[in-house]
Amino acid sequence: MFRNTSRRNAASEAVSLHQDQALNTTMFLLKSLGPTGFLLREDGELGVVKVSLGDPHVCTCPAFTREQEPCKHICWVLLRRFRLPREHEYSFQRGLVDRQILEVLHGLHRTKDQRTEDGPAAPGTRRQAAGSVCRKAIRAEDVCPICQEALLEKRQPVSHCRRVRGRVAEQSPRGIVHPLTANAYVSAPHRSGCGNNVHVSCMKVWADHQRPSGSGDAVTCPLCRGDFSSLELLREQVHSLQFLLPVRGLLEGGRPPTASIGVTDEKE
Repeated sequence: MFRNTSRRNAASEAVSLHQDQALNTTMFLLKSLGPTGFLLREDGELGVVKVSLGDPHVCTCPAFTREQEPCKHICWVLLRRFRLPREHEYSFQRGLVDRQILEVLHGLHRTKDQRTEDGPAAPGTRRQAAGSVCRKAIRAEDVCPICQEALLEKRQPVSHCRRVRGRVAEQSPRGIVHPLTANAYVSAPHRSGCGNNVHVSCMKVWADHQRPSGSGDAVTCPLCRGDFSSLELLREQVHSLQFLLPVRGLLEGGRPPTASIGVTDEKE
């Protein structure tokens, strides 16, 4: 098989370091550019980088330009977005040929049990009034589609895609729930809105990127591309985080967490 990059049997020291950085850094997936292109922003950084998987992989960050090795952004896409184990041979190559990329895209590197986890979510325990949008139950393997971190592990407040017939279906005060209690707010299915859960703070970062002018009254869902919620409700949710997060941290016996990642509370 002809390839532009030579095959490696193990990760280089530089790639191993970048894998560590990727797994210990919060990044936001702002946009998918086809199946192999991704626009990312690291938490705390203002600029964005573009990652393209191929033979070779390419990133617009200075580290990749300087080293010509898979940077932390490329490693994040492979390890977080596509859930490649860091010891998998595809995770440390400088590039992948078409057949290998297809295997990654279809999750063929995952076990049968892992692929089964992507099946339908378990039914909820409570139903809301007719016409509301279903909040999908959060399973152990579910991740935020923006930061790609496990919802039940990160334990940040979540909202869900709820837009229905020009209004927002309320299911809890201001629509915010903790991931450990989110399954108590599952509602009846509806054809509008996908019901998927997203970190409120990540949704604000997504909205800021998608809507730099702040125009309009709806925020697009990162998964179904429908209307996620109204911009006004999202701003109310973000504003509420400064009160919810410290209280939640004390109730769980830990130190009060800092305000939500990458969020600016902009009231107009």
